[in-house]
Amino acid sequence: MIKKLLVVGVIVLALFLRLYKIDNPVADWHSFRQADTSSVTRNLVENKGTLLVPTYHDNSNIQSGKDNPHGYRMVEFPFYNYLHSLVYKVYPGVGLDMAGRLTSVLLSLVSIYFVFLIGEKLSGFFVGWLAALFTAILPFSIYYSRVILPEPLMISTVLASYWYLIKMSESIGMKKRLFLLMSSVLIAIAILVKPFALFFVLPHAAILFRSWAKGELTTLDMLAIAILSLTPFIWWRKHILNYPEGIPASDWLINSTGIRFRPAWFRWLFGERIGKLILGVYGTGFLMLGLIAKPKKEGVAYWLWAIGIVLYFSIIAGGNVQHDYYQAIIIPFLAFLLAKGTVLVLSLSRTTYSRFLTIIMTFTIFVTMIALSWYEVKGFYQVNNWPIVEAGQAADRLLPADAKVIAPYNGDTAFLYQTHRSGWPIGYDIEDKMAKGATHYVSVVYDDEARSLENKYTLIEKNNRYIIIKLVD
Repeated sequence: MIKKLLVVGVIVLALFLRLYKIDNPVADWHSFRQADTSSVTRNLVENKGTLLVPTYHDNSNIQSGKDNPHGYRMVEFPFYNYLHSLVYKVYPGVGLDMAGRLTSVLLSLVSIYFVFLIGEKLSGFFVGWLAALFTAILPFSIYYSRVILPEPLMISTVLASYWYLIKMSESIGMKKRLFLLMSSVLIAIAILVKPFALFFVLPHAAILFRSWAKGELTTLDMLAIAILSLTPFIWWRKHILNYPEGIPASDWLINSTGIRFRPAWFRWLFGERIGKLILGVYGTGFLMLGLIAKPKKEGVAYWLWAIGIVLYFSIIAGGNVQHDYYQAIIIPFLAFLLAKGTVLVLSLSRTTYSRFLTIIMTFTIFVTMIALSWYEVKGFYQVNNWPIVEAGQAADRLLPADAKVIAPYNGDTAFLYQTHRSGWPIGYDIEDKMAKGATHYVSVVYDDEARSLENKYTLIEKNNRYIIIKLVD
C-alpha cells in the first residue's frame, strides 16, 4: 500500500507542477513550433484538413521553399493532433491552446507511470520510483511536458512499447502474441509521430533477439514485427511526397553547419543542454555514476539507451544543437541513469562512509540541481511579446473568417497563428502576396512598411500596440 501511495504521489506531484501557467497563449518558448502543431489541430476541428492531408495556417514558401496556398503540413502523422482535438471537443471551454497543453500533460503522466514500471521491473522499486520522480520534477521535463508538440506522445508510446515487450518476454501462448502485437503497434505509432524514436529501440532489439535466440520467437515473427513497425512510416513518407509544398526542409537537421563532433557540439549538447539546462550542473555526477554502475538484472538496457542518445546527438547533430526541444526525448532515459547513480551512492558501505551525511549530501545536491535548472528554464514560460496576442485577438474580432493575413514576424508563425487566419508570417513583396490572395496586413511594428501601407490602403484599427490594414476593396 505504501509503495502504491508513493507512486500515486509522484504522479499527482507531476500533474500539479505541469499546471504552472497552463493557460499561457502559444507565445512562449518555441512558440513557432507549437503554433504550427496547434494550427493543424485547429484545422482538423474546423474541417479544413484531415488526418491524411493535414493543413495549417502558413501559406508561405519559408519552410519548404515552395508556395503553399493550401497550407499543407506534411511532417509527422497527426496522431497527436487527433488526441488534441478529442480533448478540445470534450472540454471546449478551456480553449484550443490549453486543451493542447493538457493533452501533453496527460501523455507525460502516462510516460511517468511507464518509467516507474520499467525501472521497477529492471532494477527494483526504488530505482523505478526515483526515475519516475526525476522525470516528474526536472524543470526541463516539466516545461516540455506541457508544450503543444508531438514529443510527449512519441515518448509515451516508446516507453509503453518497451514495457509490453518486457511483458511479452515473460509470457507464453496467446498472451505472448498479444503483448508482441501491442508493442509493435505502439512503436509503429511512435515512429510515425517522430522517426527519432528509432534511436531509442536498441533495448527493444535486445529483447527480441534474445527471445529469437532462445527459440521463443521465430524468424517469421521477427520479420512480421519489422514489417508492422516500419511499414506505416514508409507508407506515410511516400504519401507526403504528393504534397511537396507541405514538406519542410530537413537537411539542416543532420549536419548543415558541420558542427558534428566539433568543440561546439560537445559544449552545447553535453555542457549547456544536459549539464546545465537539464541537470543543473550538480546532477551530472549522479548521471556518470549511473553509467558506470555494473548491470544487475536489467542487463545492458540502460547502456543501450545511452548509446541511443549518443547516436541521436551524432546523426541529428544540426537539429539537436539548434533547438533544445530535441532533447526532450531523452529525459526518461537520463532519469533511469540518475536513479541508478543515486542508488549506487546511497548503497555505499556504512563502514567507510557516514550514512547520515550521504543522505543529507545527496538530498542537498538534488535540491541544488533542481534550483539551478529552474533558473535556466523559468524564462521559457515567459511571453515576451504580448502585442502579438492582442493584435491576433483584434484581427480575429475584426476580420472576415476567410481573410488572408500578412502578419510579419521574421518568418515566425506564432503571430500569424494568433490571428486565427491563414496567410504569411513575413512582409516584403506585399503586392505579390496580394496577387496570391492576401487581404489584410497586421503588424505590431510601425515601421516603413506599415507606414507605407497605411497611406496606400484602408486603415481598420491602429494603436500603440498594433496596426491592422485592409489591402483590398
